[in-house]
Amino acid sequence: MENIIKIVRTRKCRKSDVIIKFLIENNIPHEIKFVESDPEAQEIYKTFNIKASPGIIVNDVSVNPYGLVEKCKIKDSGKVRRMFEELLVSGE
Repeated sequence: MENIIKIVRTRKCRKSDVIIKFLIENNIPHEIKFVESDPEAQEIYKTFNIKASPGIIVNDVSVNPYGLVEKCKIKDSGKVRRMFEELLVSGE
């Protein structure tokens, strides 16, 4: 199992932009996949029954992005950072 956060998104998703910026600023490993052009991203959407962008997958666990972002800002950066770190560690 790979310990990485997959952000599966559409190209114009502002929530994705906010989450990706947060991950970069906090040096949290992640990869970005675009639904419009990546067959793996399309398969992830089907597998996890994702209905909106972004889909966030950490070690085969789907994370609800709507609990993380509000009004284009991370709701509680400390809590979100700890959640991602715990999910990454649980996959080791």
